[in-house]
Amino acid sequence: MATYPTLDSLYGAIKNGSLNLSDGLPTYGGDEPIDAPEIWSWDPYRYMVGTSAADLALIPRDDWEGEVKFEE
Repeated sequence: MATYPTLDSLYGAIKNGSLNLSDGLPTYGGDEPIDAPEIWSWDPYRYMVGTSAADLALIPRDDWEGEVKFEE
């Protein structure tokens, strides 16, 4: 896999078709959400969410309305 240094670069690669949306994508810091299959990657401030590359979006963590659990 090519190196994507930021969540923005990873998001751009998936949106333009250079990279497939799949499990095991890199993450960029912040608490890891568990049991949230629609969250594909994250950084300390945002989640990359969607059901496919077509509806993929970067959402601020505070704006995410889905349920998110973190390890304690």
